[in-house]
Amino acid sequence: MEPEFLLFLAALVIGGTVAGSFSGLIGIGGSIILVPLQFYLLTRAGYPADIALKVSIATALCFTFFTSFSSAYNHSKHKAVLWKKALLMGVFGFMFSFVGGYIASLLDAGWLSITFGVVVLVASLRFMTMKNANDDPEEMSTNPILFAVCGCIMGLLSGLTGIGGGLILIPLVIFLVKMPLRQAIGTSSATIIFTAFGGVISYIINGAGIEGLPPYSFGYINIVMWIALVIPGIIFAAIGAKTSHRINQKYVRAAFSVITLLVGIGMILKGVFMFP
Repeated sequence: MEPEFLLFLAALVIGGTVAGSFSGLIGIGGSIILVPLQFYLLTRAGYPADIALKVSIATALCFTFFTSFSSAYNHSKHKAVLWKKALLMGVFGFMFSFVGGYIASLLDAGWLSITFGVVVLVASLRFMTMKNANDDPEEMSTNPILFAVCGCIMGLLSGLTGIGGGLILIPLVIFLVKMPLRQAIGTSSATIIFTAFGGVISYIINGAGIEGLPPYSFGYINIVMWIALVIPGIIFAAIGAKTSHRINQKYVRAAFSVITLLVGIGMILKGVFMFP
């Protein structure tokens, strides 16, 4: 193998490790890290920005779909997943993620990059400043409409940007339905399974027949990149989920928020500079 390709794979493995760890620790799918990383690697390899960004989003969503199984399973063992709520939000998240993926396939790279950056920036600021106002599960809302609304919002933004949904969903369920933080993280991991799946199907369908995709692409999903990401991602999602119940979430969330703030600003600037 050529040295450049080995470095390409090594960067993806490191990215999958970091993204998987955060997925398990705080219920975040990892796409916030993986989309910019893949976008940078693909554009550096010579792919057009439009192709590179859509492949990055689709492949990150596919990564999120599989790592969420590992994360949700481990959170479930600690009784931190509310499965009925996750299923309700997941059904609506699946449908709206499919729609979001379709909309993303119609946008050019500039607008898509700005959209990604704005969603990350706003959600990151909310995630950074959120405080869990309720520690009692008995105070949580039982209104299914509110959970459906959470699923719809998360699904649409997830399909549009490739973000699995945790960064969006966790603040939503904490403030809209008053779900305790521990259950919000675990339930988010389970809901992302459904949401990411909807986006994955959408990107496969909408990427079929597109010319100029990287080798071994299935629709907009690149299989080689996905394998390099998902193997370390699944392993470290499980480790992160186990560790999350033994460490102070405040410090993890603070570190993650700083990273996502920088990512959000960077993607907005990239999108702006793509316009003539």
